[in-house]
Amino acid sequence: MNNRIAQIYKNIAQQTNEGTKQQKTVQEPKKSFADVLKESLAEVNKLQLDAEEALKALATGKEEDIEKVMVTLQKADVSLKLLMEVRNKALEAYQEIMRMQV
Repeated sequence: MNNRIAQIYKNIAQQTNEGTKQQKTVQEPKKSFADVLKESLAEVNKLQLDAEEALKALATGKEEDIEKVMVTLQKADVSLKLLMEVRNKALEAYQEIMRMQV
């Protein structure tokens, strides 16, 4: 019984080591937080502009597929809500840091 348990632990350790080796070899160049934030803002802005264009196209009759327009609007809405949540969390973290006593 103890041999079986020892074998299981050995297998888990080997798999864990193999997983960490694979993670180390597949690492991509790290982006700064500012770069990720800029890319995210640009993507949200693009989705908002796409939604505005889709709405204009629907209003002028260039687009007849209301489902497509609604999906575009929902994507823009969800991305904006996510961006606002990220902003709120960053602001909360900043405020928490400012409350810390040195």
